[in-house]
Amino acid sequence: MTDKSAKRGGAARGWLLTAGVALMAVLLATHGAGAVRALAAEVGWQAVLVVAAHLPVTLFATIGWQVLLPPNRRPSLPFLFRLRLIKEAVNALLPVAQVGGEVVRAKLAARKGLSLAETTASCVVDVLAGTVGLVLFVLTSLAVAMATLRDPRLAQAALALVGVVTLIAVCLFVAHRAGVGRRIGKVSQRWTAIAGRVGALGDAFRDIGARRKEIGASWAWHMAAWLAGAFETYVSMWALGLQPTLVQALIVEGLAQTAKVVGFAIPGALGVQEGGYLLLGGALGLSPDQALALSLLRRLRELTLGALGLVLWRATRPEAPMVPRQTSAAAAP
Repeated sequence: MTDKSAKRGGAARGWLLTAGVALMAVLLATHGAGAVRALAAEVGWQAVLVVAAHLPVTLFATIGWQVLLPPNRRPSLPFLFRLRLIKEAVNALLPVAQVGGEVVRAKLAARKGLSLAETTASCVVDVLAGTVGLVLFVLTSLAVAMATLRDPRLAQAALALVGVVTLIAVCLFVAHRAGVGRRIGKVSQRWTAIAGRVGALGDAFRDIGARRKEIGASWAWHMAAWLAGAFETYVSMWALGLQPTLVQALIVEGLAQTAKVVGFAIPGALGVQEGGYLLLGGALGLSPDQALALSLLRRLRELTLGALGLVLWRATRPEAPMVPRQTSAAAAP
């Protein structure tokens, strides 16, 4: 059953990737691939600045993850920065529905006294902190857009996003109230090993939950990362000769992140991101070819840093994770 499920999941991701590529090809054919190539060609060496402008985003997000790890056993910032690049590369370039990178970085971080349960818990809380920051950032950008542009399409996008976030929050609350972790551990004596892992993971979550100051700091660093993303978009628009303002860059980045949320299941949100730029770019005064060129410039950055991340992944070997103390004690005669 497990093999069949894995095969079905792989086939579904393959079809989603194919659909994304097809959608992107249709958009390019419809709105003029030649004009997009001409705009992209004008960027030239400034593409290096576009790629470099993303590094502060990755750095701030890395610090937001680092503060969640046990204070006396935190890996160095350069090492975690490398794992963050690997995570972004896996999510952007591989058909893993935006979550495979979290698994990879949790496994690679399990070293130097850190257990896999601790790194997994830190990654989960890090994603939640980043998601809360993302929701606030997107809602802020949409509020600014509606206040300055007064376009009904932006109001519809805001309502759709609020609905999606509300649904996710309700699902998480129900899972928490149902005691999913406890129920898994009580299923059967045959699942003793799984129960041990769940127990260790629960301990790791409780340890992080007791450090409220660090959770707040993680959220703040992720908010800084999202704002730095707006600056990255400003640099991209400047490189294309669009003469942007910081407010415009904030709105465009918010729309780009909204498109990625909508296209969560499609690897790299391929095609969905481009469609989002086209759909709402007109409200920002962007022509279709400018909107597509901006999206493709973002893809160029993803490919460049993604290739670097995959190389780093190849060069970074996982170490055997630390065995939790309670598991060792239980195994003792």
